[in-house]
Amino acid sequence: MNDTVWMMDQAVTSLPLFTGLVLLWAGFAIGNGFLAHRLGHSVVLWVILSLIPIINYFFYFFVIYATVLGIIRRLNILTERLAPAGQTT
Repeated sequence: MNDTVWMMDQAVTSLPLFTGLVLLWAGFAIGNGFLAHRLGHSVVLWVILSLIPIINYFFYFFVIYATVLGIIRRLNILTERLAPAGQTT
């Protein structure tokens, strides 16, 4: 009986941590959905991968690199548009 009380106390004290973690994951999932839309990737896939525990930590690294590469691609396109016709970089 004492073990049951201890387990309930432990569950109650870890509930706010778990709730905070779920809210954090949900926030990242929504943000990753917006990023996926802007980068032309599957929004649903990015949101789902952002919500799966353990996998999401590795997926966040992919999101960072995909975002950086998307920015570089857009900067290259912008540079090509702004460069005079005869000038090459």
